[in-house]
Amino acid sequence: MARKKSILSLAKELDFSTENEYFQYCIDSYINGNKTQCKELFSRMAIDGQKQLLRYLLDETQQKEIYNFYFNLL
Repeated sequence: MARKKSILSLAKELDFSTENEYFQYCIDSYINGNKTQCKELFSRMAIDGQKQLLRYLLDETQQKEIYNFYFNLL
């Protein structure tokens, strides 16, 4: 199994400079119907990053449907 990474490390791999850009990429992947990509993006995150994404979805975006999708991947 691949080593889990911090959000910032994953973001930099995709040429993003912030965690929020990575989170938005996760959201856009879901909106575009790329569920396999969503699962991959989420599975590469360390558990702290997964929690950060879930908090971001609830606190910043209020995207309950997307939150539920990612929560069910835990």
